[in-house]
Amino acid sequence: MKLKKILAVTLAAAMTAGAMTACGSSGKTEEATAAPAAAETKAEEAQTEETQAEETAAPQKNADTITLKLANNQPDTNATSKAVEWFADEVNKRTEGRIFIEVHHNGELGDAVSCLEQAQYGGMDIIKADLSTMTNFVGEYNALMMPYIYKDLDHFWAAHGGEVGMSILRGEQMKEKGLYGLTYYDAGTRCFYNTKKEIHSPEDMKGMLVRVQESELMMSMVEALGADSVATAYSEVYSALQTGVCDAAENSIVNYLDTTHYEVAPYFVKDHHTRSADILVMSEKTREKISEEDLKIIDDTALESWELQKDLWAEAEKVNEEKLIESGKVTITELTEDELAKFREACEPIWYSYEDGKYTDLINRIVEAGN
Repeated sequence: MKLKKILAVTLAAAMTAGAMTACGSSGKTEEATAAPAAAETKAEEAQTEETQAEETAAPQKNADTITLKLANNQPDTNATSKAVEWFADEVNKRTEGRIFIEVHHNGELGDAVSCLEQAQYGGMDIIKADLSTMTNFVGEYNALMMPYIYKDLDHFWAAHGGEVGMSILRGEQMKEKGLYGLTYYDAGTRCFYNTKKEIHSPEDMKGMLVRVQESELMMSMVEALGADSVATAYSEVYSALQTGVCDAAENSIVNYLDTTHYEVAPYFVKDHHTRSADILVMSEKTREKISEEDLKIIDDTALESWELQKDLWAEAEKVNEEKLIESGKVTITELTEDELAKFREACEPIWYSYEDGKYTDLINRIVEAGN
């Protein structure tokens, strides 16, 4: 019991004793003095219950706890950030405090590439990375992010959650790099936005300087559409758009609002060029320190967080689009099927020519997943 509570109980007892001495022991006096004592006892019990509830809700640690760090480059309000927090809390509960995961948002542990490089030798434990970044480590991810390859969201998840996506996520190439894929997350459909005008066709993009992720595939896509790619760090995109270093960028509508890029690039086109996944990646070195029992809990919980994140992301997309429209600062362009077909036609050759057709088999299987 805390000192303040001890003093309060002692004082209440002293007041009761004093009242009984001064007034005698009649029933009336006992009722009068018992009331504050009972109130004090109830208050103390309520405080104890509240403290116990807080302790139960808080992540647990004990002498044998293994503490892992999870690096996330998104703001703590992001749908994916909420999913990784749920994942961390659930792992702690399900392992009864044996595994404690510290979640670090806003890229405070460094960019995804450097975190993944550290994970290869055990210097980082878990990283939320995007698909484009992962192509720098495992080339097969390029097949999953070919521009305009998915018919719709159902096709996207059929490919990722099916044999094709899971065989890459937990396949040999990942293991060779010292990495292990825990789960995919929905990173939304990446769309173009720019500072100049509405876009209805690839011709409208000619001559534009477009910031894309550091990926040869994404750069090839921009060039196929007649624009030029610009290499700019994610954290610098706002100022690059504002100062004219680039004319356009591309991301999900959720991140478009969260990063406030709409303030400097008010033209957003729903071309859905990439239905993109984020990936929760774990270090193989870290996994060597953890029991098989707890590894199964981590793996199973990660896949459950995928389902949670899908729902959170879908809601975030809906809410963010409504907010953008309400702001009155943004022009959102919906493409017709004929307009969208022109973008697809411009980029489809990349599917089979990229890296001399290296991913043709994977791409065919991805296309088949939508049939």
